[in-house]
Amino acid sequence: MPAHLIYGDSFLVTQALKELEEQVGPRDVLEANSHRMAGAQRNHAQLRALCSAVPFLAERRLVVVEGLLSLFNSPEGRRRQPTTGGQADGGGSGQGSLAAWHDLPRYIEKEMPPTTLLVFLEGSVSKGNPLLKELQPLVQVRDLPAPSGEALGRWIRNRASEKGGQITPGAIRLISQMVGSNLWTIDNELEKLVLYAGGRPIEDGHVRQMVSQAKEASIFVAVDALLEGRTSAALGLIHRLRNEGADFTYIIAMIARQLRLATLAKDLMDRGHKQADVGKRLGLNSDFALKRTGDQARKHSWSSLRWLYGRLTDTDLAVKQGRLDQDLALELLVGETSRPPALPGRRAS
Repeated sequence: MPAHLIYGDSFLVTQALKELEEQVGPRDVLEANSHRMAGAQRNHAQLRALCSAVPFLAERRLVVVEGLLSLFNSPEGRRRQPTTGGQADGGGSGQGSLAAWHDLPRYIEKEMPPTTLLVFLEGSVSKGNPLLKELQPLVQVRDLPAPSGEALGRWIRNRASEKGGQITPGAIRLISQMVGSNLWTIDNELEKLVLYAGGRPIEDGHVRQMVSQAKEASIFVAVDALLEGRTSAALGLIHRLRNEGADFTYIIAMIARQLRLATLAKDLMDRGHKQADVGKRLGLNSDFALKRTGDQARKHSWSSLRWLYGRLTDTDLAVKQGRLDQDLALELLVGETSRPPALPGRRAS
């Protein structure tokens, strides 16, 4: 089929897209014969014009549309009309209207040049999505959810093999525990571990010796636990990080980083930005990291975020001025953030 729909885990979706890009040709050919567009910022006439263009010194032309179907993931089949952007051709409806894309299936089936390779990329697509129902008979659909449990273990083993290495079951379990199911991070870990093992099977000891990576995985989990009020988990993880040599300043900086991301995400969501746009603006390529940050932004009011910033600053100053021991300061910070005072939410403007 000349059209594809790929959705699911961002790492798996990106890998699947790379496979399709190879059908266009080498990198220099691909650059001259590919175009990416955000579905929320374009209409059917613009997509049609891109798809109808003739390839330049190549047999195929790749057109990638990101986030179009997600506009129609709501139960009623459509969302609020966009407040900006062009009008759809014909009826004057915005590009967020299903009617604006009514002719898309017919164009793909009867008019789109065979030289065009059209790819729709999505994070998630609901089963009741009305545009999915119209496109499904005409496109090759690939649902690529993030693996978990035994499937994640098989993925890690196969990925290590693709990189020219072998990995023991114990090392697979340890990577899963340290990193979770973030495939981007796991892939990066495996790249280093294969080189580090030097042709030998990757074992538990090799994984444990990647101390910086272990700390990085743990600090993200610890910061999440702190911001989400899971006191026991946050304390345990921070104690472990400190025992492994993590610096007080590093922990404070990572908390400040995630608090900043949650604050920026809250501002963008309050101004009506969609999740995919929030991720692009914040540089969050992982669906898991984007969802986690969005959940934290929704959990806290503006007053709560200002209070958290204040507590973080006070903790840092107390240590720098010698008023508190580093470990005690961190314990107090975790305890206080799990029991914030009653704070009013942000007053509507």
